[in-house]
Amino acid sequence: MLGGPPPAPSSDGPGLSTQELRVTVALEAATALLFDPGELALPGVNLRIIASGLAGFQGNGPLQRSTDVLVVEVNARDPRALEQFERFARDHADRLPVIGAVRDLSVATTRTMLRAQAIDVLPIPFTVDELFQAIDHGRDRLEALRPDTARRGSRVIAFVGALGGIGTTALACQSALLWSEGQRVCLIDLDVQFGNAGLYINVRGQLSVADLIDAGDRLDAELLRSVAEVHPSGLSVITSPPDILPLDALTPEFVDRLIDMAAEAYDVVIIDLPSAWVSWSLSALQKSDLVVMLTTLSVAGIHQARRQLDLLDANGLASRLRLVANRAANPLFGKVDVSEPEKLLRRRITATIVNDWATMSTAIEEGRPIMTVKVKSRLERDVRALIDVLADVDAELML
Repeated sequence: MLGGPPPAPSSDGPGLSTQELRVTVALEAATALLFDPGELALPGVNLRIIASGLAGFQGNGPLQRSTDVLVVEVNARDPRALEQFERFARDHADRLPVIGAVRDLSVATTRTMLRAQAIDVLPIPFTVDELFQAIDHGRDRLEALRPDTARRGSRVIAFVGALGGIGTTALACQSALLWSEGQRVCLIDLDVQFGNAGLYINVRGQLSVADLIDAGDRLDAELLRSVAEVHPSGLSVITSPPDILPLDALTPEFVDRLIDMAAEAYDVVIIDLPSAWVSWSLSALQKSDLVVMLTTLSVAGIHQARRQLDLLDANGLASRLRLVANRAANPLFGKVDVSEPEKLLRRRITATIVNDWATMSTAIEEGRPIMTVKVKSRLERDVRALIDVLADVDAELML
């Protein structure tokens, strides 16, 4: 039986205690049925319950970035589950307070989880008072971790092509350049074999993604900023390596940490992915708020897009997908008709980008933003419209 409402949080002085705290409670499906979210309402807390445990939380980058304190159920009788919790709590100890929740909680289990850098441990089922006290502890830890109390609403967007050679990197670069007019934007080229993002915007730094790979556990937001080259527009760019690396030089763990660090340092992170699907591709997409998939309205483009849409659907990423038709014909009147391709794809096309090869190719060859090549072009309008769509969409939380 849940207890009465807890006291309101202290609001003495500035800090996180005066802000709404975003708390995610990640329980196993059977445990989640024991709780009514309405009964767990806490003053000053935006509380969400997900019925997919730690695995579901780890696979949802947008949810992680919108969580200040995590309460997660752990099966302490399962050594593997306990090891996974210990690894997660240790890896996130410098940025996310983690509270364990355990059935049949014992003193020995409590000690084990506290040694794993959990900040508190709750018994299952817990009362609202017990939850509030643990969350209040998490608030205090968050104050220590983020003394400036700044909680960034960062956005991570992955660009991927349904097939190669359709302008995915060019559009990612131009979108990043235009977006950087008003926000701190970082473009990361993860195509470690054939990446051209730096070349397309005339940024040739001494350091690259390879230096971040070599950093290993030393990778943090400060190191990431030092590796990034800054374009005159203000855009920060982390380029692909000068030498070709095997795609498995990157790992899911590295990609997870890289995106976490970038999201801490910048307002918008744009990731240019290789067209090949590799072991860490899914990690990058799961960490992304939105996935921009480029295709063309050709037979090959629609066919390959359909295949990749099936893969994204199977991995629960359909809600984050924004399908973009690139190099679309420029009609004399009205908009591009995408009704037939949408029927074939069984999905709405979010945006179309006009085929203005002369403007885009000049921008690529000279490493310039498209608006400096041709003022107020249809191409620029289309790219800005795409940015507006991506910026207006709230982070997709797959609860």
